Amino acid sequence: MKCDLHIHSDCSDGIFTPEQIVETAKQKGLDCIALTDHDTVLGVDRAIAKGKEVGLKVLCGVEISTVAQCGDVHVLAFNMDTQHPAFAEEMKVISDFRRKRNEEMQKKFIQHGIDMDIFSLKKDGSIGRGDIARAMVKKGICASTTEVFEKYLGAGKCCYVQTRRLTPAEAISFTLRFGGIPVLAHPKNLRMSQDDFEKFLKPLVLAGLGGIEAQYFAHNIRERKFFGKMAKKYKLIVTGGSDFHDYLHGLPLGEQSFSPDGYTKKVLGI
Repeated sequence: MKCDLHIHSDCSDGIFTPEQIVETAKQKGLDCIALTDHDTVLGVDRAIAKGKEVGLKVLCGVEISTVAQCGDVHVLAFNMDTQHPAFAEEMKVISDFRRKRNEEMQKKFIQHGIDMDIFSLKKDGSIGRGDIARAMVKKGICASTTEVFEKYLGAGKCCYVQTRRLTPAEAISFTLRFGGIPVLAHPKNLRMSQDDFEKFLKPLVLAGLGGIEAQYFAHNIRERKFFGKMAKKYKLIVTGGSDFHDYLHGLPLGEQSFSPDGYTKKVLGI
């Protein structure tokens, strides 16, 4: 089974619609995908409906932005009951953190004389820094998205904003409340030693963490083995994905996939 369980659509900061994601994944021979937009599930129902139409398994997913003492930590939440009466209200709280961040970023653009209206970029879904960076290139403010992050939007740069976020434990609790499986995304990005990572992992496991994205596209063989070893030690599932946003962020759809083991299939229902 060929899977990609980390993909972004234009409902957050990707470039393709949920339907285009599903169609492309099917064409590339994938058997199962998850749409994991940042802090929104707006495109999930559309992706699932398209998946049923073309014969592709699509999981409900979302990538939740959190902050810990070590910095940004992302949690992938799979298979939550989005129809639960309380889900929309609680999901909105998470989405609003991003909206408030963008409001503060807009103020910084104004302060620095940058002609950029963040909230004109899209009417629905979450607006991410990738969306903003591409728009700044299109307007000629910078020559590339890399330059945008180096000058304006990267951590510590003049227009970067860090606002209130959930903690990883809070994101795990949120996911579990709605019957989902919380998975630690791209653990390599934490930039921790192996000992420090395990110390960081233990309380998350106690909080209910269900998996590790050990097969993330940017992990090398050694890292995949280590994170896989941690997953096995703490009885966690292993997921993997391309983190596709556009052709500069993540891998193109279908260029790399992972084959889940029996335990992961059982837990995720794939």
